[in-house]
Amino acid sequence: MIMNRLRSFFIILFLLSFFFSFSQQGFLFVKKGFRKKQVYTEGDAINLRLNDGSYRSGIITLLRNDTIFINGQPVYRPLIKEVLLKRNPKKPFPADTKTILMIAGGAALTTAGLILSKQATEKEALIAGPVIGFAPLLLKHFGGRLIRAMVRKKFRIGKKFHLQVLDFHVPQKRLKSF
Repeated sequence: MIMNRLRSFFIILFLLSFFFSFSQQGFLFVKKGFRKKQVYTEGDAINLRLNDGSYRSGIITLLRNDTIFINGQPVYRPLIKEVLLKRNPKKPFPADTKTILMIAGGAALTTAGLILSKQATEKEALIAGPVIGFAPLLLKHFGGRLIRAMVRKKFRIGKKFHLQVLDFHVPQKRLKSF
């Protein structure tokens, strides 16, 4: 008796699961030739710039045919000019005033030590001390900016890159026309 109820419960649960299940999600590919450079799926965040210069950003809610629905608003694929990538915020200078003063004091002591031990001339020591102290700090700050300047910030759709929408939604029934 209990087994029959349990079995019927699982059968009803299995049948009801079809009402709440969805088909596969769609994909939006940014391609360069035949190679995929970026893949977006439904539910991913995206930033777009359109041909008229306006910007659309939000969550991809649906990909169907050649239309991308961003927060429920349709955007036709050929109207997209650029796909903008996430920007990392600029980082401030990695040291505060106290740290810079401590490094300057260390550079002065290094310079004095090189001169007093006669390991370098005064001119060489005046160059070597600050370089030893400040070079790692400056390399970290300006090296990071140089790397950020070379990273791709957007995909310009046109000659080099193109968009492809791949949707797996079951098409609706069409009315037969005679």
